[in-house]
Amino acid sequence: MIKQNIIGLMSGTSLDGLDIVYAEFTFRDNQELISFKIINSESYPYENKFIHELKRSTELNIVDFLRLDKKIGSVFGNFINDFILKNKIEKKEVHAIASHGQTTFHQPENGFTSQIGCGDTIAVVTGIPVINDFRTKDVILGGQGAPLVPIGDFNLFKNEADSFLNLGGIANISFKSHNEVIAFDICPANHPLNKIVVRDYSDLNRNYD
Repeated sequence: MIKQNIIGLMSGTSLDGLDIVYAEFTFRDNQELISFKIINSESYPYENKFIHELKRSTELNIVDFLRLDKKIGSVFGNFINDFILKNKIEKKEVHAIASHGQTTFHQPENGFTSQIGCGDTIAVVTGIPVINDFRTKDVILGGQGAPLVPIGDFNLFKNEADSFLNLGGIANISFKSHNEVIAFDICPANHPLNKIVVRDYSDLNRNYD
């Protein structure tokens, strides 16, 4: 058996913060997943100034866009270091960090997508190898840029269901048809709901997420 300890990062379309999970995966020698367990998890909220920068990311010139890419990587790296220290995780036991990044300019119909949050910066700040840029190759191959959704659904929960509905900023589904896994986006989900809550229920002083 082979065990891999991975720190996973997710920053979604609601721009409320960074979710960090430390998980252990156990595989057979043929790389078939046997089991997984979540060891630690935490959400790190963003400061309002940083949220404003993320919201403006698609309006920036190329120099400022690249500067923001590096800044996000640094912010993520510092969050991870705090997470590791707080949970008393030994860095040498972490095989890799998996970072989705912050999606911008996502236009799979035009053959391109961009996720900012420099993986090399995260690696330098934390001293841990980083895996990132999950969407690009899938888009080039004609997909919607969400290859991890069906892989995760069926590898982690294949004994619990035959089809899955994921409600993130955008809703997507995955299911099996003639022994082939199919997955695609279907409609907005949390992203517009968050805007509605903030606009119409501002007296609650809370985001939808």
